[in-house]
Amino acid sequence: MAAIRSVLFYLFLLLVSMFASTVLVLTAPVVNRHYRFVFVRYCNLSVIYAMRWICGVRFQIDGKQNLDRQQAMVVAANHQGDWETFYLLTMGIPVSTVLKKELLKIPFFGWALAMLNPIAIDRKQKTNALKQLAEQGVERLQNGISVLIFPEGTRTEPGPLGACTKGAAMLANKAGVPILPIVQNSGHLSPPRSWIKRSGLVKVRIGEPIRADSSKELHNQMVDWLTLNLADIDG
Repeated sequence: MAAIRSVLFYLFLLLVSMFASTVLVLTAPVVNRHYRFVFVRYCNLSVIYAMRWICGVRFQIDGKQNLDRQQAMVVAANHQGDWETFYLLTMGIPVSTVLKKELLKIPFFGWALAMLNPIAIDRKQKTNALKQLAEQGVERLQNGISVLIFPEGTRTEPGPLGACTKGAAMLANKAGVPILPIVQNSGHLSPPRSWIKRSGLVKVRIGEPIRADSSKELHNQMVDWLTLNLADIDG
């Protein structure tokens, strides 16, 4: 039954991706980024609710009061599956995602992503990737657009937090903005290496913005918060 539900969900996702990419590509020359973000937010809301209604993937969000729609921030979240990639673009704040450039080549889905001005990096070129993150990330933040980073760098199996890069802290310190930490445990229901969606509850916790005087301190506080709170919601 889970396999049938998963197939139905992916058919819905394909239709939404085709519709969204077509609309975004055709309207991008005349529609500014704010309205593109709003449009994609509603498309992603339809996806996570479809995952809920079709596959039984429910979700519980704690800490919504920590979202500041007037303050651009570096959003740092752990990464386990595809559920959070949809949810994190529905929070009501404009977000530019840091992602591997290969994702933009995926038909429809990648084309839609490209219209949201992501920061698409080549992970094989680490020096250039950090320079690109610093330059484009600061530009986004100065224009009121938050930057979403998965510090683990890739999807990880459910369980303890993986090793985190220092890109989020470096960017937050350089731009003079706080880090908004988020943890979730979607990997139990939407595993990183499986297309089957399992029914159950995804727990999400949004922390208070983290501020510090140095990138080292920002990084340490971010890792500590992510580690402790991921273990707590997974307990």
